[in-house]
Amino acid sequence: MDKIPPEIIYVVCSLLNVDDILNFRLVNRLFSDIGAAYMLPEVTFYMHQDELDRLEAISLHPIFSKHVNSLTYFAETVDAPKVTWREFLRDHKRKTRWNNRVRKLNLTPSQLIAEYKRYCDAVDEQEKLLATEKDLDLLKEVLPRFARLEALTMSAGNLFYEGRYRTQRKKPFADFLWNDYMSDIHPEGKRALQALLTANAHSPCALTTLRAGTLHWRFFKRNERELTRMFRPLANLTSIELSITVDPADERIHEGNSLRKCQRVLARGGIRNILKSMPKLQCLCIEILNLECDEQEKGAWLRDIIEPGFQWPNLKELVLGGIVANRMELMNVLVRHKDTLRRLCLRDVALASTSWRKLLPDIRNRLRLEEACICGDIHGEREDDDDVEDLWSHPMYQLGLEYWDLSVPEVGSHEMRQSINMYCRHGGEKYPDELPLSKLVVEKYYEEYVEPFFDDDQDFDDYIDDELGPGRSQGENDRNWVDVSDEDPDDAVSDGSMNNTDADDAILFFHTVMAGAAALGYYDVNGGDDNEDHDMLNGDDIDGEGMDDYNDAELDTALPPWIMEPGSASGVTEQPDMDSDDEMPELIP
Repeated sequence: MDKIPPEIIYVVCSLLNVDDILNFRLVNRLFSDIGAAYMLPEVTFYMHQDELDRLEAISLHPIFSKHVNSLTYFAETVDAPKVTWREFLRDHKRKTRWNNRVRKLNLTPSQLIAEYKRYCDAVDEQEKLLATEKDLDLLKEVLPRFARLEALTMSAGNLFYEGRYRTQRKKPFADFLWNDYMSDIHPEGKRALQALLTANAHSPCALTTLRAGTLHWRFFKRNERELTRMFRPLANLTSIELSITVDPADERIHEGNSLRKCQRVLARGGIRNILKSMPKLQCLCIEILNLECDEQEKGAWLRDIIEPGFQWPNLKELVLGGIVANRMELMNVLVRHKDTLRRLCLRDVALASTSWRKLLPDIRNRLRLEEACICGDIHGEREDDDDVEDLWSHPMYQLGLEYWDLSVPEVGSHEMRQSINMYCRHGGEKYPDELPLSKLVVEKYYEEYVEPFFDDDQDFDDYIDDELGPGRSQGENDRNWVDVSDEDPDDAVSDGSMNNTDADDAILFFHTVMAGAAALGYYDVNGGDDNEDHDMLNGDDIDGEGMDDYNDAELDTALPPWIMEPGSASGVTEQPDMDSDDEMPELIP
């Protein structure tokens, strides 16, 4: 063992995940010192005092701090202001009715009171941290100590997670009775990303990667000077990923249409100017997630995101989602980068007044893509009068509109999506020159040209690994999952999922409405409204079976004097918004 050159040991250790490095360091003193250099390449933290203390300790460690190359701020917090005791008790009763795991705890009134006190203490501590901006002050001290830091990540909604850990690190809130009171400070991701970027602007690091998602569009609702101050130190980035959300819940918090406001804010060019300041980009991923009902409307035009005529000399990967553009505008961007662009993903993209039947052959003939992914719901408009008759068409064709639901790789395989992607790859060398936008063409070539190159479960497995961490199973360390393993299957509540027939009917109905066609006489394919589970899920008999063990009078009598009823239980912490929507320019038509 002593004859092995240290260089070889370093190489071996660099290939191990963190769990294996823990065992690697137990061999001897030399292995322990070498392993320490690879123990914490990716550091994560939450808005919690214990987490901030841990982050500071890592930054002060003489070995660990020198080898941290990635820092992730998880934006999940405890909802504030606090819910009242009665609401807490009501929620526990509801959870006891539906969750075997909670029911088996069989908590006494005093135990429930203790759980509520722990919850209140966590909210109070968090409010203190937020008021004093403890996270920002600490980040300003910590970032300069990470000499090799290359990547910053803001994660809201578990979008990103460190990749080298075999099991997910325990959350600081995992010991709560349940996770119903966990969320992100509204606007989602805004405060966490602002803290990271402000701290980096204070003491700039040599960053090459920035990831943020999901990020509320209101993050960009600020003046150009402030955006420039935060993003100027990131001029040398080679990779940026932004997943921006438009949430209909905004309409309950801020008056007006959130999608329209998002469109006007992004039309100012904030994102466009940020990206122009990063000439070394090799990977550019921008996705706008429209969570409103009308998914055909998008959050921004392509020209609001990418400056017309601008070019990144080394761009290799481009991901665009939730945008609208015409075919010529989009092709101008792609052709400008054709010499370097090798991976392209267009997700939930709408073509204005132009057709996918024209765009896809252009991509095939003018680009040399190693990977192509056209996915999600894609919309367009026909550019000619040729009749298109195929089994995958929709009533929208009657109005000259195009629509295909190609699903997404995370869900699983999709024959048309995979066929389109093979059609666009390598200049069309691996697929016949026949556009696979109809069922007949897909079936004609799928088995020979597509199926051998796709593993049906690969995309889905990769998605699970990314979301949960390598080796972690769904539901692990999650106390909020329903355990029905010992229940009669006949008593189980339906998960609301649809079989193929239901899904086809739902899709047809949706697109019939979208096309303005008459939908009168549409009926319930499940055969009426005698679904008892539906009534239960909507609150009927919610405090029925299993609730006799709790006595409200006993609980009220046992309440200690420290339990105060908060004045609000909205569960939404909102940052003050000083900008006026009246000053926004109109959306570019």
